[in-house]
Amino acid sequence: MKLLQWNIWYKENIKNVLELIREINPDIITLQELTINSWRQAIVNQNCNETHDTAKYIADELGFNYYFKEGQAEKVDGVEQILGNAIFSRYPIVKQNFSYIQEPLDTSLPILDYSLEGRVYLEVTLDVEGKELTVGTTHMSYTHRFLPTPAKDAETNKLLEILKEKKSNYIFAADFNSLPDSRVITETQRILKNAGPALTENTWTTKPFSYNGFDANTLDWRLDYCFATPDVLVTSAKVIETDYSDHLPILIEI
Repeated sequence: MKLLQWNIWYKENIKNVLELIREINPDIITLQELTINSWRQAIVNQNCNETHDTAKYIADELGFNYYFKEGQAEKVDGVEQILGNAIFSRYPIVKQNFSYIQEPLDTSLPILDYSLEGRVYLEVTLDVEGKELTVGTTHMSYTHRFLPTPAKDAETNKLLEILKEKKSNYIFAADFNSLPDSRVITETQRILKNAGPALTENTWTTKPFSYNGFDANTLDWRLDYCFATPDVLVTSAKVIETDYSDHLPILIEI
């Protein structure tokens, strides 16, 4: 089966995202930066009615089961806009749960620092022809130039406590917002095996990025990863080239 991991970028046209997913035709998909009530990803359907739930739109278009959970909500011009992650699957979802690895901020206040946003881990257990497979994902917080901070370290601790419980039939695919030599990646590899491409293959950025004095406009960073328990046999893994989003997706076959 094929699993696609992708931070789709909250500014990307969601129809472009769907186009690439259909081309790749994965069985399981982990996505970050899905939105609800964001004008950037609004879709006009065939009846000319707008929908603002991008996870539901993708699931409906693909005919997939899915589980979405918000990481952070923010009120913009009186409208609550939601940013979150989702897991999609052509297989039935038999269990689902989530845990905040960084608690969300008060939605009544403007968010002035990306690193303080709420961050959520979510997972689903799938029935794959009578066998259970658990898939998890998250979108860890951004820090300046992806450097360690006490808050990111605390977030890492919460995530590692979750991962330590995973012993078999488990895949974890996510945007860590962390470099290959970071603590979270080093420690995760002590628990799970790297299921994605070599850590020297980069996934960010394909779009100009500028925030608080940090500017990036070249594909010089690895932020996205796939890990699995040792019993999961990975037969191939690659980074997918695309003009959509600011991240490149990862595709693994198991």
